[in-house]
Amino acid sequence: MLNFVVIGDWGRKGTPGQRAVADGMARVAERLDSRFVVTTGDNFYDHGVSSLHDAHWRESFEAVYTSPALQIPWYAVLGNHDYQGCIQAQLDYGQSRPRWHLPARYYAVEQAIDATATALLVFLDTSPFVLRYQVEGPEYIQSLRGQDTDAQLAWLQTTLATSNARCKLVFGHHPIYSASPFHGDTLELQHRLLPLLHTHQVQAYICGHEHDLQHLAADGLDYVVCGAGAEHRETGWCHISRYSVSTLGFSTVSLTADRLSLAFHNAQGQRLYDTDKRLGSVPQPVALTS
Repeated sequence: MLNFVVIGDWGRKGTPGQRAVADGMARVAERLDSRFVVTTGDNFYDHGVSSLHDAHWRESFEAVYTSPALQIPWYAVLGNHDYQGCIQAQLDYGQSRPRWHLPARYYAVEQAIDATATALLVFLDTSPFVLRYQVEGPEYIQSLRGQDTDAQLAWLQTTLATSNARCKLVFGHHPIYSASPFHGDTLELQHRLLPLLHTHQVQAYICGHEHDLQHLAADGLDYVVCGAGAEHRETGWCHISRYSVSTLGFSTVSLTADRLSLAFHNAQGQRLYDTDKRLGSVPQPVALTS
């Protein structure tokens, strides 16, 4: 079995909420023998990190997630608040701190489920797709201007199409669908990203941005919103909602060769909700089109 923990919107210099979730994560990660942690972005509030030597690294990461159960790889995703700081510092930090994995703005890793099956984990950079960031303020414009979202989608198409992993999971910061009244759906991702996820039979899209915990499902694809790693806001429900709660917490993912299981936990590590789905046969690579 492949088990891992997911946390989003978390780096707040060790606030009580952040530390409470860290403690709950540690207990659950130890119990599940979690292989790694995935972050869904907004790793450092409010303005990212300024450099490799920013105190945020110690105050929001190293000095908070100290449990032995969390001394495992952390696969990070960038969020919009990270873009208000130095993105290159987050890309470079893993060169001297091997627990931190963010080798590029978007990347993919393959993990063994067992001796016969693998999972493809794809980590996207969704902020450049959100058009309003281009005009909202200078802190976004400088970092986001000129980024080629077409190139990122072409890379994603190739990555998904050439994989025969039993399970394909895609992670980003912004939700494709969300019932929260705070942010809601991201139309740019619905129009540009979602068709690729359907074409290549992705099982779940997992994100943050909303400070709550949500499970939504439609057309065979599960949408998991996990952004309550340090604070929580009002949540909501819509016609594709399966579960939604406003509380501090995190998520866990468990994979066997034939099942994908998703769960939400509160800051005490108590399981609030879980769901699972059967994985189909090994997908055949999809022919790329020019």
